[in-house]
Amino acid sequence: MRPVVVALVAFAAFALAALAAPASAWAKGAHLGEPERLEVPGAADAYYFKPRGKGPKPVIMYLHGRGGNPAEDCRKWAKVGTEFGWVVCPSGPEDRGGGSRAWANGAPAAQKIIDATLGSLRGKYKNRVNRRGNVLVGFSEGAFIAQQVGLSDQQTWSRWLVLAASDAYWTGDTAATLKDHKVRRVFLLTGENDGVAQNTMRVGDTLKQAKVPVKVKIVPGMGHEVPADRMVTLYRRPLAWLVRGK
Repeated sequence: MRPVVVALVAFAAFALAALAAPASAWAKGAHLGEPERLEVPGAADAYYFKPRGKGPKPVIMYLHGRGGNPAEDCRKWAKVGTEFGWVVCPSGPEDRGGGSRAWANGAPAAQKIIDATLGSLRGKYKNRVNRRGNVLVGFSEGAFIAQQVGLSDQQTWSRWLVLAASDAYWTGDTAATLKDHKVRRVFLLTGENDGVAQNTMRVGDTLKQAKVPVKVKIVPGMGHEVPADRMVTLYRRPLAWLVRGK
């Protein structure tokens, strides 16, 4: 076969493979650039990526773990989250240097930052940003914050994706708080080798008893953190389930 024909055949095969590739494969390899900065009154800047589609979109707000870097975390989450909405990453109040932040285990202070962040985003983009029915994502210390803020403001954050959830993060009468709940859907995801795996199961049981639609996934062989190269694979379906459900 002539070299030119071989090259054309190879190109055609590549083109067909590209067309057949799932969206997640493109998302996984996509380079979305740097996150935009968002000034937040009374707090450090937040970071965000715009959604890929047009029209009003929900907010997917990611609460970093202790010592996490919100800018870097936002780059990672943008690869999977911008398919569904605005990816927004506020900064915890505690500056640990080098871009890392923490929440100082302070849910009331964190809620003020979260509210101010959403307010700033809506102030900038108006009705393109949903006021209610948004997704609150929390990892580790961010899970501690997400579980409490999600309970206290169930209309704004009616959908939760909690990574490394624990029943120890709730105080007071959780069952009473959930009695007339407005929580629409919750997805709990924890590594099998994470020390809070059993605690996550108990969170799921509490939500089921309150008749909250909940899914619990304990990932075999995984520890506390999700490897960056598995983020799209592990998080795309949970986000799709959370966002598209009524």
